[in-house]
Amino acid sequence: MCPSAPDVPSGGFDRTAWFYEPLARLYSLGQIEAAKASQLSFLNSGDRVLYVGVGAGEDAVRAASRGVELTCIDLSDQMLRRTRSKIERAGRSAELIRGDVFEHDRKGYYDVVAANFFLNCFERGPMRRMLRHLASLVRPGGRLLIADVAVPSGPFIHRAIHRVYNGVGIALYWAMGLVPLHPIYDYRRYFDEAGLRCRSVQDFRVLSFGPVSFQAIEAERIEQATQPQCSYFEKQSSTD
Repeated sequence: MCPSAPDVPSGGFDRTAWFYEPLARLYSLGQIEAAKASQLSFLNSGDRVLYVGVGAGEDAVRAASRGVELTCIDLSDQMLRRTRSKIERAGRSAELIRGDVFEHDRKGYYDVVAANFFLNCFERGPMRRMLRHLASLVRPGGRLLIADVAVPSGPFIHRAIHRVYNGVGIALYWAMGLVPLHPIYDYRRYFDEAGLRCRSVQDFRVLSFGPVSFQAIEAERIEQATQPQCSYFEKQSSTD
């Protein structure tokens, strides 16, 4: 779930907690959930893992089943209640924190930080600051995992369809008071300044013949922000 901001009412996610995940599943035909689930291969038992803006926690519950040391942060009480309930039903445990991610200051503590459909809650300037902050929470050599909307790519018709599809989604979530109006971000453009190196990208399509709609990005925290722009490794999603 997104942090509060002047143009994002803080209570929006409390009001929508009961249908947030089903809405995302319907809107993406399950591909938002698939993008999150693809990150499990990067988690190992005993890893210290942080989920920021955890929302209703479908991805965090899967992570808990891998035997990780799990921490979840969200501003929404209702979202955290749902996450707690799911984790308890699964017979797992987690540290749940209600608060602003910017105030979480465990520098270099986590093996993995996951930011799923979280950075797109910000306008560009705050998004870049948040990306740098999240990178600082990862130990050198650790991973920052991002599942989010893909940058338009491919033939003109695919790019046009994706812009319309994403525009509808942004308008819907903005109308519910969940996100500000903003463009689609290419997070990899800002990895250098955050001290990150792109390792892999997995693509997800709502329809097998349609444009790439969502992506799961794996980035590595490096010691110094001097690495060149990351290359792009496209992998087809399970729907292709």
